[in-house]
This record gives sequence, structure tokens and C-alpha cells, in this order.
Amino acid sequence: MSDNRCGDWVKGLLIGGLVGVIVGLLYAPKSGRETRDELSDKAKDIAGKLKDEYDVAFEKSKTAYENLLKKLKEVEARAEKKAREIEGGPAA
Repeated sequence: MSDNRCGDWVKGLLIGGLVGVIVGLLYAPKSGRETRDELSDKAKDIAGKLKDEYDVAFEKSKTAYENLLKKLKEVEARAEKKAREIEGGPAA
């Protein structure tokens, strides 16, 4: 997922969650205490899901970063070897 799509997804999740909370409050047949407890539980669930999504995205980006560094080092090594060949020096 690109950064923009991930950001849009998180914004949509948060907005949807807020709309759900508001609608739930308006139509709640429960007492205020019960409603607050339920909302607290749901907020904790959403926070847990967001953390899980963040952790997955972080690991994917970390892996992509490490792969990019590895490829850049390989390109650098090939470029140095070519430069030595062009200069007429010994190839490593």
C-alpha cells in the first residue's frame, strides 16, 4: 500500500469510527454508564486494530528499505568495478 492510500485508509477508518460512535450515542437504548463502557471497549478495539495495521506497515517498509539498501550497495560495487576497469586498474 502506498503512503497516500494507507493514510486515506486510516482517515476513513477514523471518520467511520467517529460516525459510528455518534450514531450509537443517538440511538443507544442503554444507560449512560453502559454506553460509555461499550464505547470505551470499542475504542480499545479500534486502537488495537490500528496498532496492528501500523506494525504490519512498519515491518513492510522496513523490509523494503533493507532490500533497497542491499540493491544500492550491489549497484555501487558494480559501478566501482566498472570504474576501475575503465581506468585500467585491477578489478576486485
